Amino acid sequence: MKKMTKISATVASLLIVGAANAATPGVYVGAGAGGSILRTPDVTTSNPIASTSEKRGGLGGRIFAGYNFNKYFGLEAAFAAFASSSAKASALGMSASEKYSQNALSLVGKGYLPLGESGFNAYALGGVSEVYGEDRYKRSYRGTQLANNSQTTRALRPTYGVGVSYDVADHMTTSLEVSRIQGKGNMKTDSHAIPNADMATLNLGYNFG
Repeated sequence: MKKMTKISATVASLLIVGAANAATPGVYVGAGAGGSILRTPDVTTSNPIASTSEKRGGLGGRIFAGYNFNKYFGLEAAFAAFASSSAKASALGMSASEKYSQNALSLVGKGYLPLGESGFNAYALGGVSEVYGEDRYKRSYRGTQLANNSQTTRALRPTYGVGVSYDVADHMTTSLEVSRIQGKGNMKTDSHAIPNADMATLNLGYNFG
């Protein structure tokens, strides 16, 4: 996650050209990509000869549309897709795997702070996300499938984040943003629990103002 943030920051610095102003009032749309991670729990087993593996994090992305009322405040709606988390365990011919995936629709308010005459704008965001999570579980014995189950969870969760934006040209804005959707419950004991979902993206937007 830290490595992805450094890469995004480097790319953002290469994109910065021309003169910039505070956040442009009016409608804007855009998309972004970067690192994402679902904070699912570690794999644990009481079997001493069991082998386990797990994978968390990877490429995530988002599309968004918003409206800036002025150079200090705006509203934004977005759809985000996170990299899935997966885990496997096997012992004595028995194997089990689990995969958790999550998407979210968000509506947030954004407060901008122009950073002097530098052309940069820091901003903070906060709002709510409608989370769609799917937990898929499979189990087999010596190649014979014994179970293949899935469960979906839908819930409203708070979301928040911070970012830095810069107008790279007329009607074009780039930004680097880090955000979190707050999870709920204990994923080891609650089948309807939701993990914390983190994302750091480099975004490019078009302003119609």
